[in-house]
Amino acid sequence: MEEVIVLGAAGTIGNVIVRDLVESGVKVIGADMDINRLQQLKNELNAKNLDVYSLDIRDYETTTELLKKAKVCVNATNYMFNIDVMKMAADAKVDVLDLGGLYNLTKEQLNYDEFMKEAGVLSIPGMGSDPGISNILSRYGVEQLDTAEEIHIRYGSTTTGATFPFAIDTIIDEATKNAMVVKNGHLYEIPPLSDEEDTIFNEKLGIQRTYSILHSELATIPLSFPQIKEITYKDTWDPSTIEKIKMLDQFGLLNNNRGNNSPSARQKLVSLLKETISENPQWGTDELMVEVKGIKAGKKASIKLELLCGWQEKWNIPALAYVTSMPASIVAQMLLNKEIKGKGVKPPEQCIDPSTFISYLTKKNITLLSTYCETEQIQSSPQKILSNL
Repeated sequence: MEEVIVLGAAGTIGNVIVRDLVESGVKVIGADMDINRLQQLKNELNAKNLDVYSLDIRDYETTTELLKKAKVCVNATNYMFNIDVMKMAADAKVDVLDLGGLYNLTKEQLNYDEFMKEAGVLSIPGMGSDPGISNILSRYGVEQLDTAEEIHIRYGSTTTGATFPFAIDTIIDEATKNAMVVKNGHLYEIPPLSDEEDTIFNEKLGIQRTYSILHSELATIPLSFPQIKEITYKDTWDPSTIEKIKMLDQFGLLNNNRGNNSPSARQKLVSLLKETISENPQWGTDELMVEVKGIKAGKKASIKLELLCGWQEKWNIPALAYVTSMPASIVAQMLLNKEIKGKGVKPPEQCIDPSTFISYLTKKNITLLSTYCETEQIQSSPQKILSNL
């Protein structure tokens, strides 16, 4: 068995990545500061192919030495550690992937391309659901058309209630930092949760209000496909969550300024929420939709890809946690199998073959639909994408 190390293995996403890797027969090293939760996971899985370690990734030397035990590193920690983990992976000569850098940090990660090449290591930034699957489906759609002109990424959900299904800090950033959009071939900054639209999702979700938020796809897709003139990302948000975040902001509790080396108001808030938040959401179906528009055979055409996922009874987790974890596990295994080539810093759409990735993804209790439309001819019923694309 080959070895994959998962950093942040006791977290909301990290523990699911560990579960899938272990079930896939991969030798896994799980590392996290919370050794109690990590030991609980090990006891629950009762798997011989899982070893756990207590680790503070701020300890550069110890983390680097642990990374040397593996061939691939999955970084499921807070995105603020992405560059530090990349540097440690370079020293350990281990390929590495993470779950995204929320645009700004992803841009910084791309600057380490030559550094990682010199180390002989591949770093894939943003290999979760979105970014991740969204990037790969964007490439798939671009390759189906003769000329691609627009890429529109949307995320919808029937889950209701104020929820924090992944890192609270990241969700706050998405709701409060300016979003990015490509219009007429130029990258623009727009206010968070702006440019609202009513998006038509699959019939399971219906029409939902979506908002522009800061996302890593806009850091890499414009570079990967410079011919695209319009690129947007919008996500649905439960109104109660939006109102609560706005209220926290108005009270100054999202202020990240620190005084006298003491934690900021925001740091204190996030720490408190992690300890006290009690959620009772009604979990539903999630959809990631990628639509690519352009020209095919001289006609205006579009291809719409819809990924659908629901509550996972097997592991008792919501769709978002599952659909974020599966691509990271899949790509880690593709790296072990040498199905991904290249060195340096390469976003998913540049280094991962869409058809190969989709063939694995559609075996993970996830549905992927494809609808192709032309101005004069419309394929009205979505067809399930099979693994032999």
